[in-house]
Parts: sequence; C-alpha cells; structure tokens
Amino acid sequence: MGFGQRRWADRAVSLLPWALTVALALVVIARLHASHGPKAASAPSDASTLILDPHDLVAQQVVQAVGSVDHLPPDTRKAFEYTSHFSPIPAPGPDDWLHVHPEPEQSVLDYLASHPNRPEPPRAHVYVQPLGELRAERGPTTDELAAHAHAYFGLPVTVLPVRGIDALGVPSRVVDGHRQLDATAVLDVLEGELPHDAYCLIAVTLEDLYPDDQFAYVFGLARLHARVGVFSFARYHPDFFGESFAVDRNVVMRRALKVMSHELGHMFGLGHCTHLHCLMNGANHLSELDRSPMHLCPVCLRKLHLVLGFDPKGRYRGLAEHYERLGLHEEADWARQRWALLRREAGP
Repeated sequence: MGFGQRRWADRAVSLLPWALTVALALVVIARLHASHGPKAASAPSDASTLILDPHDLVAQQVVQAVGSVDHLPPDTRKAFEYTSHFSPIPAPGPDDWLHVHPEPEQSVLDYLASHPNRPEPPRAHVYVQPLGELRAERGPTTDELAAHAHAYFGLPVTVLPVRGIDALGVPSRVVDGHRQLDATAVLDVLEGELPHDAYCLIAVTLEDLYPDDQFAYVFGLARLHARVGVFSFARYHPDFFGESFAVDRNVVMRRALKVMSHELGHMFGLGHCTHLHCLMNGANHLSELDRSPMHLCPVCLRKLHLVLGFDPKGRYRGLAEHYERLGLHEEADWARQRWALLRREAGP
C-alpha cells in the first residue's frame, strides 16, 4: 500500500462512495449553519428533535473507532480524543485518493484483528537504505530522515551504506523521459535482505517508482506484514515536470518526511485512514500530499500506541523539539500545543 496515481484509463470506480461522501458533507454543513444561524422568534422548541453539532458527530465517530480507553491515565486518554487540533477529511475531488480508491474504515478493533507486527528485542531496529546517491539539494539528508523516524516511532534507526540501483537487478520502464523502478520488485529484494535485528527496512531513492502497469507512479510503497518499504524524492521538485521555478527546501522536507512516515506506518499495520485528516490518508497526487498533515489522528495514534507503548506527552514534546531543529515551525507549534494540552490533563 502507498501513495500513488492510477492511469486515467483505469479509473472506472463506483460513484456510490463519492456520492455518500458529498451527501454527508452537505448534511454536516447544513447542521453547522443551523446551529449558528439566527433562530425565528416564534419557532417552538421540540424536545424530540436532536441536532448534533458537527464536531460532536465526528467526536462520537472517533470514540467508536478508538474503542475503550477507560483504563488509561487521563492524559493518555485525552491523546485519543477528537479536539480542535484535528479536522475531518476534506471532501475528495475527482482526482483525490478516496474518490479513485474507495476504502473501508480501519477501527482500532479492526487493526488488532489484523494481528499487526510488534517490535520486540532483538527485532526492534529501523533501517534506512539509500538506493543511489541522495544529493543534499534534492531532499532531506539521510541523517535528517533517521532523526525523524526515531522521533516519530521511538525506535533506534540506522542508515545503511548507499546501494547502487543497477545492482538491485529490478525491472524498470521509461515514462515521459524518466526512468521508473518497479517498486514491487524493490520490495521483493528488500524482503529477502531484512537484517536479523530489523523491525523494518525502508529504502529511499531519487528514481521515480511504479508498483504495476495499472499505475502511472507511486510516491512510496510498503508491505504491512513483511516490514519493507520504499519511497522516492523524484516528484518533489518542479524540474521533474519541466518547470524551472524554485521550491522551498522545507516544502521538500515535509513531502519526504510525510511519505516516509506514512510508509513506515503501513509497516506497523496501519491501513489508510478514512476517519480524519491524517498522515495515513492516501494521496493520489502532489497537491493532495501537500494538503495532508504530518500528524496522526487520534484513531491512528491509538493503533500505534498499542504496539509501541509510548507516552503521548513525551512523544509530542520530542516531536516539537525535533521539528524546531528542522526549521518546521508550524509543525513544532502544533506538537507543543498537543503536549501542553496533555500536560494540563495530567494535573500537578
């Protein structure tokens, strides 16, 4: 599973999920206007009519998806609530992931029923494998990638020596003048070379990727149970598309860290999120990737918490410091707000 885009000829999908999404969005908008608009002076009260605020409606859905957390400390429980720090998934446009790839929800109970992998000594290490040289001007350094993987998932991270792409011996094709590597074949190679102490192995490359002939490309691809993945920097820069304007390094940084964390999330068994706007949402194109947040929603955070057992307060504080070092000030501020909220909930 991963980010990517199907060819236009292969986009014959059911319109029913899209219609239901639009209908739900219209209902929520109508309720929002009803709850905040002027009331007629003569309108009678009707105790039998319950109008839920859109926030309350989504909050109830999150509670159901998260499941029971009553046994957890108050500050930890708060981490898995729907607060103003989160938002619903934007209604998908015709080219967006959920329109092209309708997917079912994965609640926490669904997640546990899938028997996700759990890091256990000695198999508790994340390995990053560069495929070909990663030039500093094209994206984050391998040290920055490793630091982010450690801050996000809390496991030790090691960067392996650069491996030549031709030595992989995987199929490739040329599309619009760009070589594309068969990402599925890359995963086959990685799966056979997983280090004995590795929880997972993720490769990174500047080559464009495709998973099969039905897809035009993917930003990244991972296997939920085999614990291998690969992602590419290729499409982060305008010159890939023949454009000459410059792009801010922080934009490229965000794209790379999102895709890497998303693919690593798959390796912890997280499916694509359809609950809230979340790092684990699918992305069908670059603008959809840019709209997606760096953070996990409460549902996906609870899934990761179940297999990693981290303290949410400490994780948010560590992420805030990490983002500040990278110069990602907006993400640092968001993480600090989350840390402050959970710290208040913990009390003196």
